[in-house]
Amino acid sequence: MNGIIVGAGRIGYNLATKLQTDHDITIIDKDIDAYDRASEQLNCYVIHGNGTNTSILEKEDIDKIDFFVAATGNDEVNLLCSVFAKEHEVTTIVSKLNNPDHASIFKKLGISVINPERSIVRYIARMIVRPTAQSLVTIGKGDGEILEVKVKNRSIAGKTVKQIENNTDKFIIISKYIGDDIIIPNNGTILNYDDSVAVLIKRGHLLEIRDYFTEDGFEL
Repeated sequence: MNGIIVGAGRIGYNLATKLQTDHDITIIDKDIDAYDRASEQLNCYVIHGNGTNTSILEKEDIDKIDFFVAATGNDEVNLLCSVFAKEHEVTTIVSKLNNPDHASIFKKLGISVINPERSIVRYIARMIVRPTAQSLVTIGKGDGEILEVKVKNRSIAGKTVKQIENNTDKFIIISKYIGDDIIIPNNGTILNYDDSVAVLIKRGHLLEIRDYFTEDGFEL
């Protein structure tokens, strides 16, 4: 299938990583750093530009694609480009919803949305609390697992999410907890010693990634 992803941030980038093997993906981002990273790391056609630029979307034959994903951090951008995709009768359209207060607007226009924070809350609600104070839940058919853990490795404490992940395909840091609040991190979010985080881990790497966060001096 052919698809367009607008936004090469954490969600767009990782979605493209997952889909690129079996699908033809075009990814669009106006941020030069995100563009550079996607160009270097992904086997996709990457465009440096604004996802609301209709000439870009038309040039990429939006009326011939099978799916469209708006994954930027701006609901207005996501809404505008999703509406344009809908006008071109794209079969499957999904948008990232950053502010739940905007959900009704997307709903009225018939655009499916995913809110990352609410999704994480649902996962956490299903976690099994273990005696070690770590929580684990299996996703889907076991392709990935979410581990809740405290940062005890001083070699990664004080670093940003981008530095800690270091372009690995083994895990993604999906949330950080401050009291009862859930923070959706970006690449610049800093994880400090003893911070509680939720990490989505690729199957087969659970113990390794657990030790990466909890064992002082452990390196991947």
